[in-house]
Amino acid sequence: MKKFGVGLAVIVLLAGLLSGCSKGEVTGNPDTAGGKQTVIRMAVSGSEQEKQLRYETANLFMKEHPDIKIEWVDIGTERYQKTLTLISGGNAPDILYINEWTVPLAKRDVLLPLDDYINKDPDFNLGEFYPSVIDAYKVDGKLYGIPQEISPYVIFYNKDLFDKANLPYPKDNWTEEQFLETASKLTDPANKRYGYLYENFGAPLDGFLTRNNVELYADPANTHLDSPEALETLTMLKKMVVDDHVSPSPSEQQAAGQGSDAQFRNQQVAMISSGMWYLPTFKKDPLPFKWDVVRMPAKQNQQTKVGALSWSISKSTKHPEAAWEVLKFFVGAEGMKIVAKYNMALPASSNAEANQLILDSAFPENVKAFVDSAPDVRMTEFMNGRYSEISDAVKEIVDRMMLGQLTPEQARQELIAKVNEKSS
Repeated sequence: MKKFGVGLAVIVLLAGLLSGCSKGEVTGNPDTAGGKQTVIRMAVSGSEQEKQLRYETANLFMKEHPDIKIEWVDIGTERYQKTLTLISGGNAPDILYINEWTVPLAKRDVLLPLDDYINKDPDFNLGEFYPSVIDAYKVDGKLYGIPQEISPYVIFYNKDLFDKANLPYPKDNWTEEQFLETASKLTDPANKRYGYLYENFGAPLDGFLTRNNVELYADPANTHLDSPEALETLTMLKKMVVDDHVSPSPSEQQAAGQGSDAQFRNQQVAMISSGMWYLPTFKKDPLPFKWDVVRMPAKQNQQTKVGALSWSISKSTKHPEAAWEVLKFFVGAEGMKIVAKYNMALPASSNAEANQLILDSAFPENVKAFVDSAPDVRMTEFMNGRYSEISDAVKEIVDRMMLGQLTPEQARQELIAKVNEKSS
């Protein structure tokens, strides 16, 4: 549910492991005929709290569907490698839990298209889901995965430090220029405190570019990396980290040896960008200062990148109908309400009742920033397989720019070359 990304090595593993997998079409009789209980094996991963969310959803499902039993396959933290190993060994769970590997797996005929099940199921409303979220899991017009939750990025900010600097709290309609000015005013070199922590990995980097209509991980013809806006954004990021130094450099972040949540808690930075996954920790172990969240600052748009993992059905399942019933429940109204109850992510649909539970939590005070960001989420570029292919190289190029080793124009040219290289 958190950050994105696995390296090129797994792509090689994917190609090797899946080359021997069966591509035969699975047909099934009604899964629960004869009164027997059908067992559906379902992948699970994440923190203990994430797992508890899954277990609670499953228990409610089994209470309502006593003819289906869910058994869990814990795929651990290395979920992609573990999933590929299970697939190659002919032991894939009936329901998989994946994100940027959905499209590559679908292209290798490992996943079951969900369209027929959706079209013949009058109880399932795909129209409730945010379009970008659903489009991310389509290949050649067919849908291969549906997420249960999403987590848009927002800005977490330290109210006490704003008060100390006599700055007004940011509003959800603020601009990138206002954000940069605020970060500069919050920076306190004497106390080694930064206004903002820019983390150079997929979502934050691509988010700033996306809000200026540049798509780093799109197909090469659609990235707009050759546009003035791309150079403008890279110049802004370099100015923020290198010239104005309102954010620690990559080497300083590495030396700190702490994540953004710890640096925010220790008041080493006044603002960070993150998703809802920090909320349970901040609730259990309250921060020693007043804080809140606000939407990501707008440039040409106010879109935000989003983290999500989908539920997909393995094409090798012997029980496709039962697997669909389970998946449908997890991403349906009851599953979404359980997501909202845990307050660690948003429901992946616009289900009014579930989203109202998020708003009613009033944690943090402006939790509405998450809900209001949901219609503007972008995630397609993370799911088309290109992110996993080039993310490490992108990080290395931008890191060099942040260390003053490349100009923004040089970084842009290297990014263009890398994107084109991977498309050839």
